[in-house]
Amino acid sequence: MNLLASAIDMPMIIIDTLSRVRSLNPAAEDLIGRHAVEAIGEDVLSLLADESARPDRALPRALQRCMGSGEVGTATALFRTPCGPSAVRMTIVPTMSDGQVSGAVLIGHHPRGRENVRAELPMELLASTPSGLAEVDDIHGVLGDELARVIDVLDLDLAAIRLLSPAGRPMLVCRGVDPREARELLSIPGPDGMLLYQAVAYVDNIISDEDDTDYQAPGDITSFAAFPLHAYSGAGGCIVFGIRGNGGTIRQYVSILQVLCNQINISLRNHILNYELKKRNTQLRGLYETSKAVSTSLDLNDVLQTIVGTAMSLVGAENCFIFEMDHERRKLRILSMMTQWSFDPNIELDLNEGLVGAVASTGQGILAPRADLDPRAKRVEGTPDTPSSMIVVPLIFNDRVLGVMSLEKTPGEPFDRSQYELIELFSAQASMAINNAYMFGDLQRTASTLQMLNVLLTHDVANFNSPIHGYLEMLLREPTLDDRQRRYVRSALVQSGNISELIHDIRQLIAMRNNGKGWKLEPTDLVAVIDEALQDVSANAVYEDIEVAFQPSVDSALVQGNTFLKGLFYNLISNACKYGQSCPVNVGLEACDEGGSWWKVTVEDRGRGIPDEMKERLFRRFDKLDTSHAAEGHGLGLSVVAELVRRFDGQVSVEDRVPCDCRQGSRFTVLLPRC
Repeated sequence: MNLLASAIDMPMIIIDTLSRVRSLNPAAEDLIGRHAVEAIGEDVLSLLADESARPDRALPRALQRCMGSGEVGTATALFRTPCGPSAVRMTIVPTMSDGQVSGAVLIGHHPRGRENVRAELPMELLASTPSGLAEVDDIHGVLGDELARVIDVLDLDLAAIRLLSPAGRPMLVCRGVDPREARELLSIPGPDGMLLYQAVAYVDNIISDEDDTDYQAPGDITSFAAFPLHAYSGAGGCIVFGIRGNGGTIRQYVSILQVLCNQINISLRNHILNYELKKRNTQLRGLYETSKAVSTSLDLNDVLQTIVGTAMSLVGAENCFIFEMDHERRKLRILSMMTQWSFDPNIELDLNEGLVGAVASTGQGILAPRADLDPRAKRVEGTPDTPSSMIVVPLIFNDRVLGVMSLEKTPGEPFDRSQYELIELFSAQASMAINNAYMFGDLQRTASTLQMLNVLLTHDVANFNSPIHGYLEMLLREPTLDDRQRRYVRSALVQSGNISELIHDIRQLIAMRNNGKGWKLEPTDLVAVIDEALQDVSANAVYEDIEVAFQPSVDSALVQGNTFLKGLFYNLISNACKYGQSCPVNVGLEACDEGGSWWKVTVEDRGRGIPDEMKERLFRRFDKLDTSHAAEGHGLGLSVVAELVRRFDGQVSVEDRVPCDCRQGSRFTVLLPRC
């Protein structure tokens, strides 16, 4: 080691674990102006000028890290020389023995003028400026490490940064100075009364030395330089570096620090962009998860529990309440909650009562970082009297306030603006989900009522009507009735038949709705189906005297159908008999190749016909042609026909039997795809 030291033309000092000098090379002897035998055994710090030998200065700190953890370090220090203090840049390398630190080797530059030493510092500082600052979350820690590095490299005493974090909270980072003194330094007033951190926003920098009267630094700080930071909040961001006692002036480092601050500004701007990107991604991810969560169920209780749980997980809340708005009573009551507290869940709040009531009244959300200090807040009996942070947002759908959602957490990191914005976005999804659950509940109750009415109609009324219809059929065949009596009985029988057909149509509509997904089709012969429908019509005593002619042009006509197909043609044929004024009815069947490959079925009557303005809405469900037709239930039967044809992928239409003369009867045409 001694031979190596002698061969190196740079100052080299070898020390033991107690920082005692064990060896000096000739270059080091020339530096301190003493022979090696005079310095061996002395503390290496005794070779330094007083201001560089203090424990808080760069070289002593670097030595401490080297001996403690074996870390290689660099530091600038002022050595005592025959010509006065001389700045030397030292590299500290640990020596090892049996895996343990046994000392260190200090290697420095040749003693040169201070300007030459300073010229080499910018490259070292700027080359190691933290390029990964944009990606880190702990901006406070990274900035603190950067300040410590600058202090070590330039052998300064202190550095401090004041700025607002991306979340909008004040941030103070300091090294070599305690927070209280750092705040004093940053807040010293200038000649115009502006505080240092405010004044520096309007200039490139502010430099002050011991003899400067514009800014009076606190304590033993004799020289400082302040630079603006505009990364997060515009004016107000500031970074300051300082020297204490007789450590010299900081002016010699201004150019280096200016470039370094510019680099930090750029890194901080990139950090805020990265922060905003992460925040938006978090919001989008939260909304995506929310959309999935609230769409899994339409049951109100399930939806509410999902909303509460998701909202709490999005922002780390400890308690969440959803209040329902009673617009008639102007009250708010708890609809759902998840909380650590025990209190009466039946409590009600008035509008403008507490933060929740204020939000319900105005429709505007509230972010309360310290809700316990907010004069609008109301403490509910059973909840702890501790500092808390709250987010309260309205649940609005179609400009109507459905209720209010309140999230709360007790001491710790308060809710910030980004979390409030996330919950504000989430509340729109939550409001829609709650409204859909309300609607689903209404539909369930309506469906239950309709089911009850359906049972009454299709079971009880049908049972009452069935014997009436049978007695009237028997009476119609009674030979002792005169013509006038027979007309009365036939009229009553028609009305009883209408009731039976109405019940049958309702049953078919319900069956089609219930079997929507299970609608199965198979090859079916139209000729056989229409024959069966004609037999059913002829079996009706009301229509037994009406002549119905079926003249198919083929022996077999296959379509994709099922048991509902007969009901389709029974409706059409029975309608023709009913409104045909007892005249003959003709049913036709033939192939049709117009616009496809179809089987065409026509049903013609010679009744009073259908005016043109009523043909368009003839097949619309529950529409009526006129008062007399409405009484006979005409619209519902044909609406069943239209629905059946649609399900069979066919077409249905109506036209005048005699073109341009609706008074000569009607022709109904059904087209069904051929197999």
